[in-house]
Amino acid sequence: MQKHLNRHFTTIVLILAALAIISRVWVTEDAYITFRVVENLYAGHGLTFNPGTRVEASTHPLWVMVLIALKGLGLDLHPGAILAGLVFSLSAVFYVALRPGPDGKRVFPAAVLILCSIPAFNDFATAGMEYSLVFLLLALFVNALDRYSLKHRPIYYSSLLSLMYLCRPELGLMLPYYSLFFLYDCFSRPDPYGRYGIPYYWRGIVKCVHWGFGIMLFAGSYHLFRFLYYGDVFPNTYYAKAGLSTYYIQGWKYLYATLAWAPALGVAALGLMLLVLLFPFRRLIRSRLATSILRELGIAGLLTVYIIRVGGDFMAVRFLLPEIMLFALTVQRVFYHHGDGIFQTLIAPLRKIHRLSSVSLEGIKTYTRYAILAVFVLLFFIPQPPSRGYIADERGVFLSVEEAGTFNVLFSQNHPWGAAGRRFHQFEACLQPDDFWITNSITHARCLRGMGLGYSGVAAGPGVKIIDEQALPNRDVADLPVVYRWRPGHEHYLDLNFVVRSRAWFCSSGEPQYDRVMRTNPGILITLNPDVLATVPHIGDRLAALQRLKDTGSVIVPWLEEIDGV
Repeated sequence: MQKHLNRHFTTIVLILAALAIISRVWVTEDAYITFRVVENLYAGHGLTFNPGTRVEASTHPLWVMVLIALKGLGLDLHPGAILAGLVFSLSAVFYVALRPGPDGKRVFPAAVLILCSIPAFNDFATAGMEYSLVFLLLALFVNALDRYSLKHRPIYYSSLLSLMYLCRPELGLMLPYYSLFFLYDCFSRPDPYGRYGIPYYWRGIVKCVHWGFGIMLFAGSYHLFRFLYYGDVFPNTYYAKAGLSTYYIQGWKYLYATLAWAPALGVAALGLMLLVLLFPFRRLIRSRLATSILRELGIAGLLTVYIIRVGGDFMAVRFLLPEIMLFALTVQRVFYHHGDGIFQTLIAPLRKIHRLSSVSLEGIKTYTRYAILAVFVLLFFIPQPPSRGYIADERGVFLSVEEAGTFNVLFSQNHPWGAAGRRFHQFEACLQPDDFWITNSITHARCLRGMGLGYSGVAAGPGVKIIDEQALPNRDVADLPVVYRWRPGHEHYLDLNFVVRSRAWFCSSGEPQYDRVMRTNPGILITLNPDVLATVPHIGDRLAALQRLKDTGSVIVPWLEEIDGV
């Protein structure tokens, strides 16, 4: 029985991990922002959110390429992105869990247990976003370090680092970080040709060229494309989200919320500290593995500091997922090299228990593995708070909408979040205006409530151009000064002057009398453009009412006359 349980332990873990990931399938609002860019490309409008304005609205060009390929294969982006997420995340999970140890035996799948017991990891393993691809690339990168040093596979490692940068921009910090270690490996180790001989330095230079080739092939070539196509060095979100500015207070709150939403991290950290106290780590410290592990934990710490510095995110755990993955994969490497020693350390106190003294060593090891598995399964089911301050469980909010429905979550874009976009799509299809702009501003200029950017943007179609209050697809909004930061990713405010001069059609004027006169089904009309007014029902009566408002001292009516030249 014990032998049977021990043999199938990894299989059981993989089944539970797959169920955990599949059970939390969905597609987030932010994914639909990228979907609209891909839809516009296939509609002939280019890689842009609003046709006619070349602005890079996403931060993950490699994931955009994956979505373009899926669309080219004839798959709808909603189920296609879910499918791609499942393929990438499950491939990474199976690769990490089934990779044999140095002795040819299976290694305890610590990384899989840690990650799949964190609900947020399972949420974003699909979600239509790039995190599943990041996990696969990180798994390939970290696990390769057990077989080859950086200098022995320079093109492979630099290519993986570049691809990760094209998935998540903050992972670009890994490029200079590992480049320093690569240079140290190339020029600080003795060489058969002599430490200071010409062949020694020549070999190092050749390897540096190979390292640079991997970077230029992917990161360099895309930066060139970005500059030529968009005219920018960085994606628009860099400018929209305050770039390199700091927001430490909110960043520390984000870290605290992450630990609260991912209790498995705390358990894993406590387990590591326990091992440090019990396990004879002199063997580990004296090995090259120790340097490598400290290096990987170092980049995870550096990335965490960066996320804290910029204030985190409004989606719980999301921005720290790559760091969590790095931590889990590093723990897996410890088990890869010292798994038997670790379990012997854990089992030693149990052997002193009278009832277990007669149980074989393998039997106690088997029971210990299943006890650890049970702990992480329980951690998966710990209820998650819907929000903490400005940080929220977006999947919980997404599913809390009554009309969401299982079918819409899995296969369809017809989520209630897109309802406003569908109405504007019908409106635009009916009138077919030459240049139709709306805005989702609700903070200062109060324009259209319920009009998001992702689901609504895709549902609205390319004929409806959107001015985003948070500037994701609008460079002119991103260039506005940040007055007050209250929520990460929500730094900008649009005033009525900006909305009107941007030719948006609908917004409240701030004058109740004007708003009553110009209220229509889509919204309050905030333009006096004659071509637009010609489409408004009962326009004669409305214009007469506006003239009376002007005669009685309205500020908004003469201001709009001046802007529209009427």
